[in-house]
Amino acid sequence: MEGRSAVWLLAALLLLEALISAEAQNTLKYLEVGGKLVLRPEPVSSRIIGVTWKFNDGIVGEWDEGQELEYSPIFRDRASVDTTTGVLEISNMMKNHSGLYTVEINNRKQSGGYDVRVIKQVPKPVVMITPLTCTKESESCFLSCDGDITDADPVTFYFRKGGGDWEEGEQNITIMTDVTTQAVPKFSCRMKNPVGETDSESVDNPFSFNKPLLLGHLYQQFVKYSDQQPCYVQSLLNPISVPF
Repeated sequence: MEGRSAVWLLAALLLLEALISAEAQNTLKYLEVGGKLVLRPEPVSSRIIGVTWKFNDGIVGEWDEGQELEYSPIFRDRASVDTTTGVLEISNMMKNHSGLYTVEINNRKQSGGYDVRVIKQVPKPVVMITPLTCTKESESCFLSCDGDITDADPVTFYFRKGGGDWEEGEQNITIMTDVTTQAVPKFSCRMKNPVGETDSESVDNPFSFNKPLLLGHLYQQFVKYSDQQPCYVQSLLNPISVPF
C-alpha cells in the first residue's frame, strides 16, 4: 500500500514539474484591447507545407498544401495565416481572446507557445487626498492614485513630490506632517501597465508651507530687532545687506 502511494506521489510530482516546465517555455505577451496580435513561429529548415495555429484547445487556422485555409468561426473575420512564413495575425483582439497560442509546422508542434493577455489601457488617474478634513494641523493623511483599472492589470503605481523623481509604491500611500513633506508644493501620480502609462494632474499639498506668510513672519522678526542692530538678510539669489 505504501509502495503504491509512493508511486502516485512520484507521478504527481513529475506531472507538476512537466507543467511548470511547459509554462516556463511560453512567451508572455500583453496586448491592448482592440489591438493587433502578430505571432511568428520559429524558422524551419524545410519548405512549409502545413500550418496549424491553436488557441487553448481549439483551432485558430489550419492549412495543408493543396487544401483551403480554414479558420474557426471565432477567428474567421479577424485572423490571417501566412502559409509561406506561418505568421499569424489577429485584428481587433478582445479580452476573451486571452489564452495560450501554439503552432504546428509541417505536423510538428513547436516547443513553447504564446501566453497572450489582452488588457485595457490604464485611465488618466486622479490624486485623492483623504480624509476630506486633511489640513496642516493633521498628523498624517492618505494619497490614493484613483481610477477604474478593471481589466487593466497588472498595474503599477508611482507618486511624485513636486518636481522630483517618480517613486513606485502602492495605490495608497501615507504622508506625514514633517519638514520634508511640508517643503513639497504639489503631488501627482502615474498609472502604468504593460500597454501604456498615464499621469494625473498635480494637486496641492495640504501640508505645504504658506511661503508669503512665512516671509512676512521673518520680516516681522527682523523689525523686532531693528532698534538694536542692523539685520543682514541672505537672499537665495544674491547676498544683500538690509539695515533696519
